[in-house]
Amino acid sequence: MYRRVLIYGFAFGSLSAAMILINFLNRLYLERNWMSAIPTLANIIILGFGVFLFVKSLMQMQFEKPLTLGKTLFGTLLMALVAALFNIGTYQHVFSNEKEAFNGFRDMQVERIKTQINADSTLKAEATVKIDEAIQNLDQNLSVGTFSRIQIQMFLSVALVITLLVYVANKK
Repeated sequence: MYRRVLIYGFAFGSLSAAMILINFLNRLYLERNWMSAIPTLANIIILGFGVFLFVKSLMQMQFEKPLTLGKTLFGTLLMALVAALFNIGTYQHVFSNEKEAFNGFRDMQVERIKTQINADSTLKAEATVKIDEAIQNLDQNLSVGTFSRIQIQMFLSVALVITLLVYVANKK
């Protein structure tokens, strides 16, 4: 089973990591349209499809004991964790090595923050303090640690839901 966890985790994790690279290196984040949402949605769909295929393959395997929900869930959560590690590694690469693409994304966000705070007439006196505070929050949110927590939480929750749906549907 662990070999399948690694195979499915590597396969669907690398596909998911490709979506992050597509988003940053093609600068899809510059515009807010349906095209820029494709890599983000594709991460969820790719993982869901991978979990579906993994559960189906586990159910076709011959075990000495019957396959339980706990064993299935444990395998899919491990697979999702492996896939999330690929995304984290890719984001670390973009964050560290692709400074131009990442700083373009950060600068775009900073400009949106400044525009939004300066447009609010109630914050004129303390606008610079609010802008500095918002930029610090942005930098913290764009850190690799924050991205890692978000990816792990998202991948584990998607794997949990898909596993439960597929397992219950197949046991009926």
